[in-house]
Amino acid sequence: MSTNMRGLNTFITDIRHCSNKEQEEKRIEKELAKIRGKFTQQKGLAGYQKKKYVWKLLYIYILGYEVDIGQTECVFLINSAKFSEKYTGYVATAILVSEQNHELFKTVALSVRNDLQSVNEINQSLALTLVGTQAPKELVDSIHQDVQKLALSESRSTVFIRKKACVSLLRMYRKYQDKFQPSQWATSIVQMFESRHPSLGFMTAAASLLLGLCQMTSPQPFEEAAPRLIKLLHKVSIQKDSPGDYNYYATPAPWLQVKILRILGYFPPPPVSTEAHRYLTECLTRIIKKTEVTKSINKNNVDHGILFEAANLVITYGGAVGMELKNDILKLLGIFISVKEPNLRYLGLETMCKFVQIAGDQLEDHLNTIFKSLRDNDISIRKRALDLLYLMSSPNTSQRIVEELLSYAENGADLQIKDELVLKIAILAEKFADDLQWYINVIVRMINASGDFVTDYIWFRIVQIIVGFTKEPNQELQKYSALKLYQQLQLPHVHETLICIGAFVISEYSQHVLEQVKDPQKIFDTLNKHFNFCSEKGRQMLLNAIVKLGSKYPDLRGPAMMICQMSGEHFDPDVQQRGIEYFQLLMLEDNIQNKVLAKMPAYPETFQNNGGAIIRILNQKYSKSEYKDSTLQNYAKKQVEEEIAKHASKIQSRSDLLVKHLNWLRSCPYLGQFQGQIAIDGINIIAPTEDNILKGVTSAGIKAFTNVNEIKTLLTTPVGKIVDTPQLTVQYKSEYKGHLGQIALQFESQVPLTNLTVLVSQTNGLMFNISPVKQGDYPQVMMQVMGNDGALTLPIAAIFYDVNGQQQKQEFALPIYNHKFIVPVDMTYQKFTQFFDDFTNNQTNQSFYKLDTFIRNTAPSHIPITEVLKKAGGLLTVGLNFKAQAYPSLENLQMIWAVGQMVIKPAEQPNVINLPVMVIIQSVDDTIEYLRVSIRAGGSGDICRNILNLINLYMG
Repeated sequence: MSTNMRGLNTFITDIRHCSNKEQEEKRIEKELAKIRGKFTQQKGLAGYQKKKYVWKLLYIYILGYEVDIGQTECVFLINSAKFSEKYTGYVATAILVSEQNHELFKTVALSVRNDLQSVNEINQSLALTLVGTQAPKELVDSIHQDVQKLALSESRSTVFIRKKACVSLLRMYRKYQDKFQPSQWATSIVQMFESRHPSLGFMTAAASLLLGLCQMTSPQPFEEAAPRLIKLLHKVSIQKDSPGDYNYYATPAPWLQVKILRILGYFPPPPVSTEAHRYLTECLTRIIKKTEVTKSINKNNVDHGILFEAANLVITYGGAVGMELKNDILKLLGIFISVKEPNLRYLGLETMCKFVQIAGDQLEDHLNTIFKSLRDNDISIRKRALDLLYLMSSPNTSQRIVEELLSYAENGADLQIKDELVLKIAILAEKFADDLQWYINVIVRMINASGDFVTDYIWFRIVQIIVGFTKEPNQELQKYSALKLYQQLQLPHVHETLICIGAFVISEYSQHVLEQVKDPQKIFDTLNKHFNFCSEKGRQMLLNAIVKLGSKYPDLRGPAMMICQMSGEHFDPDVQQRGIEYFQLLMLEDNIQNKVLAKMPAYPETFQNNGGAIIRILNQKYSKSEYKDSTLQNYAKKQVEEEIAKHASKIQSRSDLLVKHLNWLRSCPYLGQFQGQIAIDGINIIAPTEDNILKGVTSAGIKAFTNVNEIKTLLTTPVGKIVDTPQLTVQYKSEYKGHLGQIALQFESQVPLTNLTVLVSQTNGLMFNISPVKQGDYPQVMMQVMGNDGALTLPIAAIFYDVNGQQQKQEFALPIYNHKFIVPVDMTYQKFTQFFDDFTNNQTNQSFYKLDTFIRNTAPSHIPITEVLKKAGGLLTVGLNFKAQAYPSLENLQMIWAVGQMVIKPAEQPNVINLPVMVIIQSVDDTIEYLRVSIRAGGSGDICRNILNLINLYMG
């Protein structure tokens, strides 16, 4: 159609002859300016001219450029009587006009409705295509009844138009369900599948409409369509009655077969001894038993798609139809989950998950293959394998499955799957625990392997089971648990979750431990040695345990009171309150202490199957709606109030800092040079802080890191020494890709290091997965790290080791900061300035942040400013992973501009997100003492602050 438009052909030829992106942009900007001028004057502009310019706009839009003109002309062309202009108007409106442009669609609604009601099939098709593409509200309000009549009435339109109308009607219903009553369409939709309709294209569109309605509303009104659908399936699948145009690699109408099988799953199975039952059984048998693997990948794909839908239908019917095919399906699935093709493996595992309900114990033969899938390279296959193992667990297989899951957790399970893995191990261990001692062993191993992923609800449930649910507790279980946990807590380094459980159980049932160790002081010392290494939550549990032991055993009362007295001065208010109150309690009479610190009673029997902890565990992962528990809501409200109070002073401090910073900027004598480029008004302006990234927060307050020099070196290099003392040297090597990083540590000492353990005590916006230490002359450990947040501070690692029988501890910072998760982005200077200005002048977008400041140039006065800027470019490129470039040129250097993306995966989101970061470091005309630094970032203002901190660290 556009071949007769010489201007359009010339424009396309010019674009194709452009040798680079800059030439193309200049040509397009020139053409846009010309079109804008033509549309503005509107004098003597014929329909042909409008059509030509609109096609040019479409071509520009397809090339990826933003088009913000010509929408009115697109709509105007729809009113034209000429077909070429009307066609152009419909195509351009569907592509260029946003559905948010309400006024334009109100204007065009009458013309679209007239085209729908016309007898011209082409005009009807164009109108239906526009509705099916966008379905804007104003248009739907005007024409929805016309579309319904075209789709549902045989007498008003041809099969070709009805096919388009069915798809358009489905589109409208999906967007505006409250406007339609699908049950009123039931008779018309059922009649669509009568055999007198020869067009499989129309049948496919009708099947799409019916499938969409069944998915979003009750399928009961449409049940009469089931026999007709089965007959149609038999005709296509068995009789091969399909025109050649609808065959795909010799498979007749595969998409229609898939839709029919999926629709039948919403209806009850046909009664036995009916024609529909016989036809359906014949179809399923043909699909499942006679589907063959060929050399054509495309044919295999469509055949396997039909096969999986047939298997799903047999599963949905629960064996009411095709039960005799169960073994054949299982055999095929066993083959699929063992092939190399990942898509087939995934679909096989997914279908097996559904097949569990009717397969019984037959899936046990495939356990070894499923175990292998648990260690597949593809995370989606690993997740499906984990789901399948969970669902197929039975009294016969549970211990074997739990053992395999524990082994997987202990040997480096993926971070993205570990939380679900831990949850499923906990549920399976409880559900199939014939021997509760086995349950305790499983829980201890699980916490040792993946303690960071054990939620409070899980270990609350563990405590409930040990305490018991009847008036006569299981004393054997309590004794075994106390001894097992005491044995674990004797180790030098234990996960805090295990300490919390052990503190409760050992103090509650200390008499069982005392039978073995004889001296209560040993119990006290075992708990007390972990006190200083725990967080506030762990200290709270240990204080509970210590005061119970102090009350039970008079010899321990003095040490217990001393610890309580020291805790009364702790900075954490909860620990402080417990310390003060417990100190006063231990000074009271014994009978009062015995009442307050009485033995934990058994939980109510109702808790055993539906108690709060187990319900919260299950709802944590498997409930689609929020658990409406008033206790939980009150607790959540309390937590929110505490968080608000905790951060109130911090927010006020930052607000005061911002006011001070903006006043300083407005009074700065260099501001005039950068008028309009520096943000001093609007939202999301960030003030720089005086924080030094080489300062860390410990339990004792803020102090400088011990490995400051090493950190400063390793922040910009991947290999080096992270700890270098006369007693210990730790070699460090790191590698980052996107939001993930891998770290290797090697420990060197002049004396042998034994029982070496590594943990990250403060993750600070990161998630760590630490592999077991490889012991030897030079112990080694591998870590995986994942960025979760833009507000990072340097994480703190701690190592514990024995030297000549004495336990040693070394804390040090890890050189992991925002720039480690930045990837460079290549961009033209024109695009950079456009995006930078959008961020600077933004007044509405809450995710755009901006920071502007002037930093002192610390280079000696004889160093030219161009050399300082070159150093800045090197820092941004090599050290901070940006794509940095010079402006206007390296010879006449005035500014360094850089672009990157920070890649993170927030813990609450399933997908990775990319946050844009842009940096400018520029010389100031009137002085060489200062440099302008401007940073723009998306998603988090802390990214701006942290990047500035890095620039200050090396240049400020």
